[in-house]
Amino acid sequence: MKITDWIPKHGPTFLNDCFRLFYISSQLRRLEMTHKFFIGKLISVALMKFPLLEELNLYEITISKEEIETVGRYCPMLKTLKVNKRGYEGSLTRYNEIAIAIGQNLPGIRHLELIGNRMTDVGLRVILGNCHHLETLDLRECFCIDLKGDLGKQCSKQIKYLKLPNDSLEDYPYIYAIESEYDEDDYYYADPYDT
Repeated sequence: MKITDWIPKHGPTFLNDCFRLFYISSQLRRLEMTHKFFIGKLISVALMKFPLLEELNLYEITISKEEIETVGRYCPMLKTLKVNKRGYEGSLTRYNEIAIAIGQNLPGIRHLELIGNRMTDVGLRVILGNCHHLETLDLRECFCIDLKGDLGKQCSKQIKYLKLPNDSLEDYPYIYAIESEYDEDDYYYADPYDT
């Protein structure tokens, strides 16, 4: 049996899932993680073992520019990256660093989803300037960018499938109840494989 997808389970089996991940890592093509499963350097160490990874989906996980650099170095097959967080958390500087790291280290990326990212025009310009194969760009809840001028025109011209900051989150698999602090009950988990 060949395992190419891995989505960790919530609860007490998580540690067992992590150990299993290291055994299947050389075959892994798609990885989806939610809710701060990996902390600190552990995610960087794990990402070094995924040479065939094509899709990395991170929901409510804090990732650093160093971890994006690790993805660029050790995951040469990566075509899809989703780094999604609540739109009001984190500093603008950190999000710009992450956007710049994406632009500088993932030039072959084709699908990029940055829901809730607080990058500014600076970070978006680096992504657009370096990721020439980018077909899909999801900027929903990215309220710190201004797409009214030249930057908006560049996005429209360069990106085939563009989602704008105010577009609906209706099709998003993890819908947040923004009003309250984090609580497991605040999340609705849609099955991304339902048709």
